Amino acid sequence: MTGRISALVSRDLQTLIAAAESLDREVAAQNRKHTRANIEPMWREEVTFRMGTRLQARVLVDTARVSVRDSNVTLKAAHIGKVHGTPADRLKGGAEFGANPNKLITQRSRKGKAYKRRLGNAFGAPRRSGNVFHPAVRAFGPRAVSLWMQTTARTVAETFDKAGA
Repeated sequence: MTGRISALVSRDLQTLIAAAESLDREVAAQNRKHTRANIEPMWREEVTFRMGTRLQARVLVDTARVSVRDSNVTLKAAHIGKVHGTPADRLKGGAEFGANPNKLITQRSRKGKAYKRRLGNAFGAPRRSGNVFHPAVRAFGPRAVSLWMQTTARTVAETFDKAGA
């Protein structure tokens, strides 16, 4: 799961992206490093605050990451890791949106015979707006963009100060 904010909503944001893309390589790398260091702990805290079950903790909270490029900041969850051998990417839908506990699923026994069983309430009740990731992106997205703008402005200002001194 990834969360993004459009740059079309603000002229300041478009100016920031243009400035970040035109930075020197070393300065741009430093900007990305500082931005990620500032945003990632706060993103993990936001996702942790919204988590309700151990499954959500293992699938969404433990895998929460931030990816920073010159043109965007991406908030991620469930892209890495495994839960009891199952990739987190396969469990993310159920952990985030829940599932119908009465849904019949087909499984195979150890001897290879197919049988049907109820899914059960491991994922919780269905919720269209999401349980953890999507509410966290809605709440944290503007804050992440603000931190990104502040970090980029600070990095550019420090670069000018070093060049002038």
